[in-house]
Amino acid sequence: MTLWESMNSSVVELLVSGAMLIMLYAGYLCMAFYRLGKKEINTIISFILFVLYFGAFYLMLDGKFHYMEPDYFYYMDVDYLRTWSKVTTAFCSLPVPVVLALEIITVLYLIWGTKQRIKLRKESLTPTSIKEAIDLLPAGAAFAEMSGNVVFANLSMNVIAQSCFGKSMTDLTGFEHNTICSDGTKTWQFIQENITLQGKNYIQVTANDITEEAGINDELKGKNRKLKEIRNRLEIFNRRAEQITISKELLNARRQVHSETGHILLASRHYMEHPDFVDEEKFLSTLKLTNLHLLKEYEEDDTETDLLSEAMVMAKAINVRVKLVGMIPEEGTLRDILASAINECATNTKKHADGDMLTVTTEEKKDTVIFTLTGNDNLSEKDTIEPGAAPFKTVKETGGLASLRILVENAGGTMEIKTEETFTVIIRIHCPSS
Repeated sequence: MTLWESMNSSVVELLVSGAMLIMLYAGYLCMAFYRLGKKEINTIISFILFVLYFGAFYLMLDGKFHYMEPDYFYYMDVDYLRTWSKVTTAFCSLPVPVVLALEIITVLYLIWGTKQRIKLRKESLTPTSIKEAIDLLPAGAAFAEMSGNVVFANLSMNVIAQSCFGKSMTDLTGFEHNTICSDGTKTWQFIQENITLQGKNYIQVTANDITEEAGINDELKGKNRKLKEIRNRLEIFNRRAEQITISKELLNARRQVHSETGHILLASRHYMEHPDFVDEEKFLSTLKLTNLHLLKEYEEDDTETDLLSEAMVMAKAINVRVKLVGMIPEEGTLRDILASAINECATNTKKHADGDMLTVTTEEKKDTVIFTLTGNDNLSEKDTIEPGAAPFKTVKETGGLASLRILVENAGGTMEIKTEETFTVIIRIHCPSS
């Protein structure tokens, strides 16, 4: 059965529709292969198929119209409305199975050609593939003419510009060279630079996600503020520490000068009152060394000295015997405080009561160490003192006693002075157990 014989059947309509679809798809496939720029043979075959099926589609339509309205085409015995009558008659004389087989074979080729196009599309680098790749970048990218007119902006750039500036990236006029913008969820850094492409200058703008860096930067700023505060506090502490050190040195110097000056005076007084009981040569040698020490006219000795031993020697020099009862600290602040207390109390015992005995008692109660220093009183035997007079009632905390109190309180302790019967100093220092 030929095409002419089946003009009234649906078979011809099916063939005509198939030819039209094959023609359209062959044209699309031809352009796709041409844009890929590879496999020219596929481009040529697709183009030939497009031309052939365009002709087949036209001839089948022409035959259909001639068959359906033959009188119209032969109006006034003129055949001028006929289009390629012989070609149409010859084509429509083809058997239907032949035309159907040709269309099936062509469809199979088009399927194979589509697979080839997909494969080449994945393997080939084209302007379209470059654009698609740039569109898929998470970072924004835009290119503009030197006038500021944007010629290309990827999808990410448009989304970022919309969230940051409320509009798409279409014009770079007034755009700052380096801008950091946050849309509430992410922080973007826009960087602008000039590039040259094929001899023409363009402006390139990129938007990079710096959310993590911005968070780290904010954290560092917070830490820097804290460090600045700490530095300021350290500066204040250093100034105070310097003041404390100076005050401590001045206190030690005052205490030493007061103590040694008192020892010199008392030793001199004792020598004058009892010249037969004092070794004059030894006394003068001690007096000379003490004066040189006070005047800083001798070579410094960097060797460590024991303050408590020196205090015992100084007390002996002014004829005051020190009696130690209880635990004696071996080293540290407690031993230094005890030495200073012995120095001061021995001096006051000799100076105010003309005593010759200083009893020092040490004891521990839980986490507190107590030093009790008591001097004896020999003034009651002298005619220069009125009967019943208490020699220590007028004692004031100045000079050495004031320095001793400061030393004790700096160590976290307390000092109490009693003068009712004898001169007694009680020192309490808190020492928590380790």
